Amino acid sequence: MDNATTGKQKLLEGVTTYHWLVLILASCGWLFDCMGQRIFVLAREPALRELLGATATDGEVKYWGGWATAILLIGWGTGGILFGMMSDKYGRVKAMLATLVAYTVFSGLSGLARNGVEFLIYRFLCGMGVGGMFGAATTLLAESVPPRFRTMALGLMQTLSACGNMLASALSLGITPGAENFWGRWSGWQVLFFVGVAPIILGVPILVILKEPEPWKKAKAEAARGEPGKKVGSIPDLVRHPRWRHNLIIGVCLGLAGMVGLWGIGFFSPELITTALKNRPLQAQEITKPAEAIATLKVPANPAVAYLKSKLSPAVAAQLEPAGAADNPVVQEALREDLNRLIQDGNLYDTEAFKTVPLKKSTQNLVKLVQSKGDKRDIVFLNRQLVEQLFPGAISELQRTIDKSKGRGTFVQDIGALLGMLAFTFVAARFSRRTAFLCAFLFGFTAVSGTFYGLKTETDIYWMLPLVGFGTLSAFAGYSIYFPEIFPTRLRGTGVGFCYNTVRYLTAPFPFLLGWLSTMMPFRTVAVIMTSIYFVGIIALLWAPETKGKPLPED
Repeated sequence: MDNATTGKQKLLEGVTTYHWLVLILASCGWLFDCMGQRIFVLAREPALRELLGATATDGEVKYWGGWATAILLIGWGTGGILFGMMSDKYGRVKAMLATLVAYTVFSGLSGLARNGVEFLIYRFLCGMGVGGMFGAATTLLAESVPPRFRTMALGLMQTLSACGNMLASALSLGITPGAENFWGRWSGWQVLFFVGVAPIILGVPILVILKEPEPWKKAKAEAARGEPGKKVGSIPDLVRHPRWRHNLIIGVCLGLAGMVGLWGIGFFSPELITTALKNRPLQAQEITKPAEAIATLKVPANPAVAYLKSKLSPAVAAQLEPAGAADNPVVQEALREDLNRLIQDGNLYDTEAFKTVPLKKSTQNLVKLVQSKGDKRDIVFLNRQLVEQLFPGAISELQRTIDKSKGRGTFVQDIGALLGMLAFTFVAARFSRRTAFLCAFLFGFTAVSGTFYGLKTETDIYWMLPLVGFGTLSAFAGYSIYFPEIFPTRLRGTGVGFCYNTVRYLTAPFPFLLGWLSTMMPFRTVAVIMTSIYFVGIIALLWAPETKGKPLPED
């Protein structure tokens, strides 16, 4: 107990109120940055569906969504580099404030976009702010707090970013992105983007409280005196110097492994949920009012119900007729099984039979898709929706179940991410940075490949996706800890921004690669194959310098 107390005292030795304020403000800047990222992921599809117009197909929406994601990543990389150079030349606090203004203002403007092109432009500009915040906040924190406290502070900053993701997910439960006229004439996705402006108030305490760190002031003064080899924020210096070039390559490899694992695979967990649940059989608990469904079939109210009844097997149709059949569990189970047969086999849509049924717009679009493409999975999904809408209120909507599963799944994935980053911070502080990265990449490879191969049921979501979050985000705590430790003060902002954000350019094609390969082989198979990217990071660790217990480097 005495040893533990002594260790805690040593860890916090020299930590002042100002240091805690730096940690809080840097963490808030990155937390709200991550909230904005998740708002984009949640609002992307309904935003583009509305902006592209009613005639836009699902394929066109996905195509524009892919571009929006890629452009966000490109803006992210560009902002990371430019704001990193700004951080080295003009100061960490100024760069942090500029990035805050960028990602909040352009989030709000995204909600005002009038068409797809404007939306893409605002996402690029917002991405620049998103990318710049990480480098500015981490370098400010790394240079401001005592060395013994640095690892914990940087790890906590990255760990708290998961709270930003969870905050956005929680907001989306109250502000449904796809809701029309959610707040006056504004749709839900627009309101979500407007909420993304709120963190701009953080600029006040940033301006009032934060000061430029002493190491940066010293490096700036040396550069001002014209000392040779002391130019601040110089990419040529970063690339020419053998040590910093070596560290830069290592950082890019480590960043690429984690970035592709997250943005190229892990963030496709909603699509994985759809793949797993879209064609699942009708469950007994999903027939919420079996007696009402049987009564509807006994006396069809419209041609569509009569058409469905004619498709039932003669044995099941006969069981529906006797008095009391509606309350008979045996009859209810027989009907469920026969409905599953109809849903899974053939196409239930008949133009003449359904012409008087007011189908939902999404179902009408699905009818057009099936008529033009005829994919088996789409036919089954259409059949399920037709059955649901013939028995409104009596059979649960599968799409609603999928949407809720996505929301809850994303939330538990973020909880896993939070725990993963805490675990990385502990291992990095207790053992070594390289050991922590090795464990993170091996766990990420195992968890992501196992989940994308094996997630089949709704229950699987709640124990598999936390593992994906743990595996894909744990390394990101390492980036905030490790990257500031492998570059000198005069190049730290530039180096961190380059390592963390240049890989966005390299990562941008991977979402398209996943979609393109999925047209030639199963989506699950492609995702599993792509998890091999983690071995790029594992191999890079062979040459990565260990920084645990060492002072920040200088030249």
